[in-house]
Amino acid sequence: RALPERFIRQYTRPGALVVDPFCGVGTTGRVAVELGRRFVGFELDPAEAQKARAWLSELDLQEAS
Repeated sequence: RALPERFIRQYTRPGALVVDPFCGVGTTGRVAVELGRRFVGFELDPAEAQKARAWLSELDLQEAS
């Protein structure tokens, strides 16, 4: 979590689009949304993608933006 947060803060501004082509369980996406960025992630493993969808759906997107 600390590494994606560092890079997202350092290289993007609020509202920017963060793209993660190897999304896994969605850590980068969750951090991006929490920091006010938009996010697109790709994951080939269906089990990992489902975990990411479930975890990201817990976010209150109104408060995160």
